[in-house]
Amino acid sequence: MRVRTKRLLLSCALISFVVMVVIVISVGPISLLIFPPSVVTSHSQVVVQHGVASLQKEEDRTTKPLRVLSIDMFSDAAIGIYLWEHIFRGKLTSKLEGRLLYGFLQHGSTNWRFRTGPAVTPEAENAFADARDVVLVLNGRTDEKVARSRRWLEAVPTATSVRNVAVILLGNEQCENEWLLWYLESPKYLIRAVFVVYDSKMVDNKRVFQWPLGVATYRGFPTVELSEDELQASRPYQCHFMGTVYQNNSRLNLMRVLASPVFQEKCYIKARYEWPEKETEASAQEYVTSLRETDMVLSPLGMNAECYRIYEALAMGALPVIEDQRSPGSCDVPYRLLKEHNVPALFVSDWDELPTLFEYLSSLSQTEIVDQRRKLVQWYHMFLEKMRDKLVSVVSDNFIH
Repeated sequence: MRVRTKRLLLSCALISFVVMVVIVISVGPISLLIFPPSVVTSHSQVVVQHGVASLQKEEDRTTKPLRVLSIDMFSDAAIGIYLWEHIFRGKLTSKLEGRLLYGFLQHGSTNWRFRTGPAVTPEAENAFADARDVVLVLNGRTDEKVARSRRWLEAVPTATSVRNVAVILLGNEQCENEWLLWYLESPKYLIRAVFVVYDSKMVDNKRVFQWPLGVATYRGFPTVELSEDELQASRPYQCHFMGTVYQNNSRLNLMRVLASPVFQEKCYIKARYEWPEKETEASAQEYVTSLRETDMVLSPLGMNAECYRIYEALAMGALPVIEDQRSPGSCDVPYRLLKEHNVPALFVSDWDELPTLFEYLSSLSQTEIVDQRRKLVQWYHMFLEKMRDKLVSVVSDNFIH
């Protein structure tokens, strides 16, 4: 009996062993098919590598602090006020009985100090103070202004602290700004980038960029923030022209068209035939007030195609109607910067097209007009932000440290 039991146990053990061998032989290949060693190993490596990469990124964030630029801006042109108050939305403080205006602000990783006024001159002792990174806002409109701008640039090599310079130039209205090239190409003046107003052929979007003319801050045009009530309000004038009419200029043709009774009745028209040396406070205020009360602003060709009233109209939510003609001189295709940014304006090649446009505007409902105003203002504010970001980006990318 004991022998039989022993044999039975041995048989069961043998059977169990055989079954286990069969299971290992049969299941093993299946498991290898489902989870091949290479896949398992590869997956493990990916997980580990991903973890290491994540840790590395975290380490990079902690060991590589964001570079902060401190930029000093010296403005010797009215477009500097437009840049500071309208584009950067900065505030100004007056000092030295108004001879110095200054301000501070931070935008992203850049800190800005702004100075302008009669006390800010290239002849001042230690004109650049302790500035390292400098933006010069200069005037190149006339020979006299160019001579003063040259003095600013000539002061750069004598300033021991300055390492980088960007120039924002109110260019010549005929786009004759070649005098600046010598300074741009000479390394001792440290010019890393130039922004120039008007459609200059110098613009290559590598070192030379275009800058907007903006509003006429020299005659006190304000920063504008239209309230909802102002956007909704009915405006008494359907079109607007207030400006100087030159001889042998298309503005004479505009005045002929505006002589029609329908324009005389529904538009604000005030022309002068001589350019005043200085705008009076009364006429400047009249211009701003009347602009707030219209929905279409006529912008004929002047000394240059680009005109202050284009930007002033947009700020007020009024539709600019722009004469799309090239001005005399060496400028490139007109309105290049505005067209690149899809300015919401109507372009005409001849002022005889105006009656048709006027008829279109007259057909709009108040709801449509309000919607148009809102879109014009929104575009203008976005445009200002893009110009600000462009300047910050170019300076940050091109200044050497």
